Amino acid sequence: MELWQRLGELHPKLVQFPLVLLLMGLLFDLGGLLGRSRQAHWAGKRLTALGTMGLLFAFICGIYAEIWAGRAGVPQDPIEYHELMANLASWGFVILMAWRLFLRTDPDDGHRRAVGAYLAIGFGWYLLLAVTAYLGGQLVFQYGAAVQGASANTVMSMEDLNTLACRQTDENLRYSEWMHHIFGWMTLGLAASLLAQAIWPRHARKLKWIVPTFLLIGGVFLLFAADLDLYALTDMRQFASREVQLHKALALIMIVIGAVGLRKVLKKSAAQSSADTGAASTKASNSRLVAVLALIGGSLLFTHVHSVAPYANVAAGVYIAHVVLGLIALAIGATRLAQDKYPRYRRPLAIAFASFMAVESLLLISYNEGLPWYIGYGTYNRWAPGDTAHVGNVVIAPYGSVRAALRIDPNDGKAYVDVLNKETDAPVAVPADKPLMLLVQHGYQETAIPLTAATQPAAPARYQSRGHLHDLTASHFEGQAELLKVLPDFSASLVLPLNGKNVTGYFDPWVTPVIAAVPPNELALYQCPMHEGIRSQTPGVCPLCGMELIAINRQLRPPGVLHDAPYAMNITTEQDGPLEAIFHLRPLTAGKPTRLALVHEQLMHIIVVSEDLAYFDHIHPVVEGDPADERFALTYHFPRPGRYLIYFDTTPKGDREQVFREVVDAEPARVSIGADVTPAHLTLDAASSKLVYPIACGATLQTQAPLDKTIASTHPTDAAPVIVQLASQPRTLYAGLHTELVFTLSDAQGKPLTDLAKYIGAMGHCVAISEDTADYFHSHPEQLMTPSDTDRGGPTIAFHAIFPKPGRYRIWGQFRRPARTPGQPDDLIIADFTVDVKTPLVPARLINFLVTGN
Repeated sequence: MELWQRLGELHPKLVQFPLVLLLMGLLFDLGGLLGRSRQAHWAGKRLTALGTMGLLFAFICGIYAEIWAGRAGVPQDPIEYHELMANLASWGFVILMAWRLFLRTDPDDGHRRAVGAYLAIGFGWYLLLAVTAYLGGQLVFQYGAAVQGASANTVMSMEDLNTLACRQTDENLRYSEWMHHIFGWMTLGLAASLLAQAIWPRHARKLKWIVPTFLLIGGVFLLFAADLDLYALTDMRQFASREVQLHKALALIMIVIGAVGLRKVLKKSAAQSSADTGAASTKASNSRLVAVLALIGGSLLFTHVHSVAPYANVAAGVYIAHVVLGLIALAIGATRLAQDKYPRYRRPLAIAFASFMAVESLLLISYNEGLPWYIGYGTYNRWAPGDTAHVGNVVIAPYGSVRAALRIDPNDGKAYVDVLNKETDAPVAVPADKPLMLLVQHGYQETAIPLTAATQPAAPARYQSRGHLHDLTASHFEGQAELLKVLPDFSASLVLPLNGKNVTGYFDPWVTPVIAAVPPNELALYQCPMHEGIRSQTPGVCPLCGMELIAINRQLRPPGVLHDAPYAMNITTEQDGPLEAIFHLRPLTAGKPTRLALVHEQLMHIIVVSEDLAYFDHIHPVVEGDPADERFALTYHFPRPGRYLIYFDTTPKGDREQVFREVVDAEPARVSIGADVTPAHLTLDAASSKLVYPIACGATLQTQAPLDKTIASTHPTDAAPVIVQLASQPRTLYAGLHTELVFTLSDAQGKPLTDLAKYIGAMGHCVAISEDTADYFHSHPEQLMTPSDTDRGGPTIAFHAIFPKPGRYRIWGQFRRPARTPGQPDDLIIADFTVDVKTPLVPARLINFLVTGN
């Protein structure tokens, strides 16, 4: 298993070489075009070939680097952006290299135009490669990817944890293996036919139809059947999966090679006329086309991206298998090219061509969705004994003929490891006179947890290991560590003494049992209205908050639209004193009372902001009259005359959040709901913590109002100052893309605050409103447990967010800190920030579709 870790470590050391080689290849070809130099073109062709091969190798190393970065807690979205751009850049240069092999560089005008077109596209694609490199640099500098000991203030969102916990279904594994085996037997038939033609050339004409026919039929079959286990043909997600796209590209290559070959066979008269130079030219061109397409197919195998379970050991094994398959495919294409270049060696090269095909077929026939047999592992069972639900709460590490099962109990912080036979799951005893060390990695920090033998066989065996006799053996080990109670995810490795050697095994990532990831070949149909990361294929309740899961509504609301059509809010007001009014509220659905769900201890959250966004308040109404009537009342005193925006935030039972926005004019003589007129542009008050994102600002300290009051209490206290910092993942905010807003709290001396308490059912609340006040969202922490009254949290609290449109936003974070002096009120910390949200270069809906398939 160290192989794929070593390959991942190579990625940052190798990426600069293809960048330089490809650029030099293009520059030499440009020099050859301008100076009409054959030597420059000769150098450009070879540099481009070397650069493309280096790019493919750097890509596969990058896939392994991605595995380790994802396991170490680097956020998923920036990894996916980098991977998507790397895919496009790699595929583009594979095609460009194929074009370069065909490209004639004679100095006549026709060829010069073709070379000019090649260079224009090549330099344009190189810019795409440069963007890929830039995104890779961001992973290093902003998130500490592959940097030992790095601390980049990142958090694992529920989206990230779902991806990390994702596992393939057994049906998917069997189907994929079955498809590889079918094509393995087909390839073996092709190899036998080619070998017969090379050994008995006099009978070759009778056998020439076999290869193209098999390729054509196999290509059509692959095009329509290869990924039925992943996506139905009517499912648009297949166009977002690079794995599916790769299979379809290989299918098209097979179809083209088969069609060209059949065309040659059917044109017998042209093939029989050896004196016809036109036919000879066509034959050479067709032969080169077949060779180049084979080279393209082999190159694409290097870029195989496993879109299911990308961080599991299964994916690592699949990458190894496809690299080997790609190398053999490249040898097949190269041998085909050599047959035309060296005609005197045509027959031995034809035998070599068929032999490589036979090797490829044997690899396909013996293919398994796991760790390849030729690196000493064989069939890989990723489920623990008795884990019939396949929820992944027990993770597996392979050790050749042995495997280890790791189970975590976060309630008591205990780790349990069982050493088992790979095939039968029978216990396998290993030397246990010394504690085993379970290395737990969270982020880029490792913690060693000693595991001691909990049981031992009735008749202990004697083991010889490194010259020492071991009388004590065991197959079951246990260890305990407090960190296992709080970690939502981690990667782990374990060294086992097997057959006199210390063997390291790497477990699939462990993710808290709260996350039950939906396999990516399946579609999540339900989610928690409060915790979007809790998803399911069937109805149920959220394990975090107990709310009933609702059907996922994938229809996006346009900017400025805060609620769906059936819902409305009936509002009447009455004056209750200077700048004070009573609001009577009744949420309606198609004219009837709306049944509301309890969200963070309240049926309705109300946000009041001034028109200039300098004033903020978060309050809750009280039930008015019969609770079954769903009527509410709110008595509110406005701090000063002016125009205010009030956002009524509700969640109907069985549906998503609905928000109603009202403009209120507050004057000493009256408080009334005014016309919905919003200034086109607001200049925010310079004294209201208007800061350049993401510099820290001093938080406003307010006295916490009791939750049963309806009038806000916003009187400053003399409590110690608190510093609140805001960072985001990704670091640049883009409209329409998933974002994590990460608040970090500390005291005036920079000491992290770890005594934050529950506030309205959560460890914090986050509200964002656009500068034109038309857009609003209220987010809750990405917490994997519902806090109790005695729980304490901090210093980092993260919130999931999607900004609906570009522009400037005001963000408020609310946190509660218990009073440090008995009898004093708790401190309500309100930290406000001004941030700029940018327009992504590519439409957000397209990015989300390409990255997530949704």
